[in-house]
Amino acid sequence: MNSSEQQGNEAAQAFVEELLRTAFSLGGAYVSLLEDLPEDAFPGEDPAAVLIDMFAGSCRPAVLAVGEAECRVATALIGAVRDRVLEDLRVAAQLAARDR
Repeated sequence: MNSSEQQGNEAAQAFVEELLRTAFSLGGAYVSLLEDLPEDAFPGEDPAAVLIDMFAGSCRPAVLAVGEAECRVATALIGAVRDRVLEDLRVAAQLAARDR
């Protein structure tokens, strides 16, 4: 493996680790808050949507700091990572089922 490939592997590893830490943290906070909300917390509104709006508001300063274009690139990267991982898992499951 050359140094460029090694750097790519290290960057991918760091990205996935940060992505998972963030997903688990935000997901845990989101579920906990949603479960603890009183039924009448946001009359006439979907509490799940309200919490997502609150999370978006919390991240807005970071998005503004890096810029909208960079945020859209990061969002696309996260989606591409999700799609690739799920596709690889689907293929692995198919191969495992075929080898039985």
